[in-house]
Amino acid sequence: MKIKLSKLRRLNFIEKVILHCHDQSLYLVSVQMDNEERYVTDERGSFLKSFNKLSLQSKFKDMTVGEMVLRHQSPYDEMIGLSEEKSDNTLEVLIGGEAYALQPGDADRLN
Repeated sequence: MKIKLSKLRRLNFIEKVILHCHDQSLYLVSVQMDNEERYVTDERGSFLKSFNKLSLQSKFKDMTVGEMVLRHQSPYDEMIGLSEEKSDNTLEVLIGGEAYALQPGDADRLN
């Protein structure tokens, strides 16, 4: 399922924000609400994604979030020929840092 970022902004609380780390440092965003995970989209319905983790975190800076995590699932097991049985090798780490993300106009002050 999907949910628009604008709809999330109207909520009082978001249980969990998950930044999914994919190949080439591409991040996709999902949220956990009522024990259901939903991918976050923009107004056009495109997945919220970026190569910059902090830019995604900053989108949630004015929202109340229970926890924000970085999730990575490695394809390593199948790459080295281990069992095809589905094993969960998910790495999930609590993160912070949205306060450190550059805001519009900050780059001008750094020069």
